[in-house]
Amino acid sequence: MLKDGLFVNYLLTAFRSSKRDKINFVLTILGLSIGMAASLLIALYAINENAYDEFQPNAKQTYRLIQHHLPTGNDYPLSTPRATQHLKKLSGVEDVFQLVRTLWLIENRVKIDDQYFKLEKNFAATENIKDFISINTLRGNLTEALTHPDRLALSESEAIRLFGTTDIIGETLPVKNSNDTWTVVAVFSDLPDNSHFSINSLIAATPYIDVIGSHSYTYVRLSENADIKIISDATSRIFADIWGWDINQLQFYLQPLLDIHLAPNIKHDMKVGGSANTVSITIMLSILLLLISSFNYINMSIAQGGRRAKEVGIRKVLGAGRLKLVLQFLGESVIFALFSALIAASIVELILPAFNQLVGRELTIGNWSSIIVPVMFVTLLIGLISGIYPALFMSSFSLKRVISGDLERGKTAVFVRKCSMVFQSGLSVGLIIAAVNLYLQFDHLQNLPVNYEKSSRLQVIDAPHEKIYAQENDSFFQALTKISGVKSATPIDFELTKSFYAGIYNVSVSGEKPFSDGIGYGGTGYNAAETIGLQLVAGRDFSKEFTSDWFNKETKTMSIMIPESALSTVGYANADEAIGKTWQFSAGRYHQINALIVGVFKDIKVGSVKESYTPAILGCGLSWSSVYSILLQVSDQDSITLHNEVRELMRKQLHIDPVEIQVVEANYFALYYEDKRLAKTVAIFSGLAVFLTCIGMFGLAAYSAQRRSQEVAIRKVLGASRLTLVSLLAKESILLVGISLLFAFPFTFYLLNDWLSQFNERIEQSLPVYLLAGLVVSVITWLTVLTIALHTASVRPAFVLRCE
Repeated sequence: MLKDGLFVNYLLTAFRSSKRDKINFVLTILGLSIGMAASLLIALYAINENAYDEFQPNAKQTYRLIQHHLPTGNDYPLSTPRATQHLKKLSGVEDVFQLVRTLWLIENRVKIDDQYFKLEKNFAATENIKDFISINTLRGNLTEALTHPDRLALSESEAIRLFGTTDIIGETLPVKNSNDTWTVVAVFSDLPDNSHFSINSLIAATPYIDVIGSHSYTYVRLSENADIKIISDATSRIFADIWGWDINQLQFYLQPLLDIHLAPNIKHDMKVGGSANTVSITIMLSILLLLISSFNYINMSIAQGGRRAKEVGIRKVLGAGRLKLVLQFLGESVIFALFSALIAASIVELILPAFNQLVGRELTIGNWSSIIVPVMFVTLLIGLISGIYPALFMSSFSLKRVISGDLERGKTAVFVRKCSMVFQSGLSVGLIIAAVNLYLQFDHLQNLPVNYEKSSRLQVIDAPHEKIYAQENDSFFQALTKISGVKSATPIDFELTKSFYAGIYNVSVSGEKPFSDGIGYGGTGYNAAETIGLQLVAGRDFSKEFTSDWFNKETKTMSIMIPESALSTVGYANADEAIGKTWQFSAGRYHQINALIVGVFKDIKVGSVKESYTPAILGCGLSWSSVYSILLQVSDQDSITLHNEVRELMRKQLHIDPVEIQVVEANYFALYYEDKRLAKTVAIFSGLAVFLTCIGMFGLAAYSAQRRSQEVAIRKVLGASRLTLVSLLAKESILLVGISLLFAFPFTFYLLNDWLSQFNERIEQSLPVYLLAGLVVSVITWLTVLTIALHTASVRPAFVLRCE
């Protein structure tokens, strides 16, 4: 009981001490709370990002099959149900699951109450779906939908979008432009957000047994001892046999299911994934903030040590040993950490919606019991680590030093505080430099020339191939250009902000084979250069005045435009020399195509400029890609009237309903949305770091002022001005910031150089950014110290020296 009473007394003493020094207490708790809150938010984000698809059946043994496309340098998912039985025969393969995206295979528009709706994210799946995807059937029989060709299963959200309810078993959906009808036989729960799968409706895969394409997906479950390399090589041979391709043109690899979300996005991914780089950076930031908060606590505790010297002396007189004092001060530190953790949890609950908006996720605290143990462990660890040195420092006060008042000359305590402030200032400077360089790098990428026009361009998605690539259907494009505000139009089988999806092989130029791996290909139509906004170096655009430009199936002739970079590869001296030359190549199911070069254009950067450049030629009237759309050059991309008129013409002549129109410029800016989020996140955390550093500087200034109060009083008696006294007290802090710059500049430069090296196009680090960061931290430090210095310099000397 006595020991318990003493422990309670110790706590009450600590509380009274904090109450007497409210500013110190508030700043200590505030710093720890902010650091913990930031770390908890990032922990939630990191846990969520690394937990994608962990709940799927046999997730650790499941892999997705990926093909590396040599001509374009892109990675694609790959599937053909014809390969299933071959894959199952491979040693180490336990099961195979197929998903076929039906977007470009069948009509996905259905009729409900005289209105047409597009089935979003419709997939054909093999019936073993539940062995690979954790999917919960709410109504009906999912297996029936996957074994009968005329059956359909809808997700909960899709059912509500189409019918307003999930009670829809037996409802029929007539297919547009067809006599087919889907019957709804199942409703399944929406797939969780933390999964790379994104499926809204399911049908049977049986009718698509012969489908081969890069818009579908193959998943395999392997045994624990399976050799992934052997299976990958065997897969290459299987698909080479199915397609009749040269095996040297195929490169396959197996991608672990648990790695898909944080791996670089591949073409035709079901949803945009995360970034392992972003997760690593945010985790590092949270650790740095915790370090700054812990150093602040150490500084504040040491600053308070002088005020608690009498307490320590009295306890020693009454028989308290050093161990008991150390345990007391460590206990206080842990209690402060726990109290800070409670405040941090409240902060997290309060700002979590804003943080979700920042990172683009729907994070929730959920059940606190699931994370309370690790949070408590980290909190106790922070309390112990932060409190160990202050406990040792304060418990070391001798009775002689307490009685004489000689407590402020401890060189070790001063050295520790100065080192911690150098560390904190250096971190703040480094984070500011990093935030500015991140912004400059991403801004540089976004503003790099792509050599096509982003503004005033609209793209009509999912146009019917057989109609837009029919030469005799030129009247449709003429009708498009008659719409007020439409300047030109052309079919296009690639997306300017995504990728070329096709490539040509066996390219022969004057008997030579200049492209060993082939080259990318984009199928377009008349007026392609004008509509895309190409910069022609030589030659002309595809034109209906030259009917031979359009691909002729009988003669296998057509016209092409080539990128400027191909000139040196082929051996042309200049662009004019290339005009009129003929290339021979294989494309899709056609071989020995004779293509006449009519134009040379500056290389266009399709997709993100962060990705490696893929050269590609443009052809007129030939396409075998899985993506077909119409590109429009317009006067006002935001005109609602223009959009409506285009939609109406598409409905009447191409029988498309609904019509999806995308703004190319908006799609381009969306490419860098995640980068902007990262830059904004780093900027916010840099601001927090500077704020926490200010708290530390405030504590250091208060400690220094306390140590030198007698010196200041004597100087004031001897006639020193207030400005002289302020400069005397502030120069120490500015000197510490200067020392921190000596360490921060080279270390930050090295780290940023390493990070920038991953970009093909990158900025050069500039000295003004470093000087600006140093100036910002110096000015903030000066202003922080100035408040303490002014107060100390204003104290009457009599109050300081009356006891001497």
